[in-house]
Parts: sequence; structure tokens; C-alpha cells
Amino acid sequence: MKFHYLFYLCIFTTINQYLIIMKTVLQIVLTIAILVLGYFIYDSIMEPVRFRQEVQQREAEIIQRLKDIREVQRSHRSRYQYFTADLDSLVRFYNLDSLTLVRAIGSVPDTLTESEAVRLGIVERDTLWVPARDSLLRHARYPIGELPYVPFGNGRRFEMQSGFIERGLVRLPVFEASVQPFVYLSDLDNWRVYYTREEGLRVGSMQEAVLDGNWE
Repeated sequence: MKFHYLFYLCIFTTINQYLIIMKTVLQIVLTIAILVLGYFIYDSIMEPVRFRQEVQQREAEIIQRLKDIREVQRSHRSRYQYFTADLDSLVRFYNLDSLTLVRAIGSVPDTLTESEAVRLGIVERDTLWVPARDSLLRHARYPIGELPYVPFGNGRRFEMQSGFIERGLVRLPVFEASVQPFVYLSDLDNWRVYYTREEGLRVGSMQEAVLDGNWE
């Protein structure tokens, strides 16, 4: 009788220990499952946030590059009365060409404007030629030879075109520089899902005599 009692007690103890172990294992598995599920939920929430942060950084650099193209184009138009369609020619213009600088010689009386002082001979205007590189893109932190290339574009260049449009009896120069989203976002997951600027980034227009960017 005592043997049977010890036998059953041993079986009960073994089963109880097994249940404790299984309970512990189940708790560990559930904890891991909760942590994994929590990670995926957090990651799914943070994915669009991280995407927006990355896109803001990329767009900021691309927009600045488009503003730089616009700045050099404006000077090119002032010098030659037209915009160029060639990005490399913008770089050559910056490196090799010159701009005019009009300087007033003399003092303008408080009672007159500068134009009135010039007309009366009190002030003279002197035109100087200065290298374009000394006046343009002073803020640029990249080699000017990279002006044609899209930041984060893996060597792709901006698309650019120029020409003239007729407005009434006036012939106006126009240009447009642009880049499509796939050029600067193709390495990001789900960019087609989150990105809303389907037309990409653009400055200028071939239909209107404007130099605005589509982000402005």
C-alpha cells in the first residue's frame, strides 16, 4: 500500500513539475509573441513617419539644387536674353563667363533719387565686368560640376528645356527644370504608397513666363 502511495505521489509530482514547466514555457512564448507583435505594430506606425522624414531631407536638397539652377539661369538670361536648355552650359557659364555690375560714382543728395542724380550729372554710373563665379551660388556646399545631378538620384540628371512663348506681341524666354519621383525615391520601400507629389519637383514652366517652383 505504501509503495502504491509513493508511486502515485511520484507520478503526481512529475506531472505537476511538467505543468509548471509548460506554464513557464507558455508564458515565455506568449511574452515573445507579444513583443514581436508589438514591434510589428510599432514598425507599421513608424514606417510612414520615417518615410516622411527621409523624403523631407531629400526634397530639401533637391529643391536647393533647383533654386541654384534658377539662380544661374536668371544670370544667363540677363547676359544673353535667353535661358539655356543645356545643364553643362550652365556650369560653363558659372565657371567661365562674366556678369555686369553697375556702380554709382558720387553721392546722391537726400532730396533726389539716384536716377534723378544721374540725369542731373551729380552721379555717374560705371559698368564693371565681374566673374560669374564670384557672384553666384556663394552658399553652395557642393562642387559646381554637380549642379546638373539630382541629389539621391544615383547619377541621374535633372531634365531641362528652354524656349520662348508669345504673350501678345511680346516674345518671352522660358525654361523648366524638373525631376520625377522615381529618380530620387526608388530605393525607398512603398514610396508609391506614401508619396503624394506625383509630378515630382519642378522649377519654371514652358507654358508660362514664371520662375516659381511647384513647392512654393
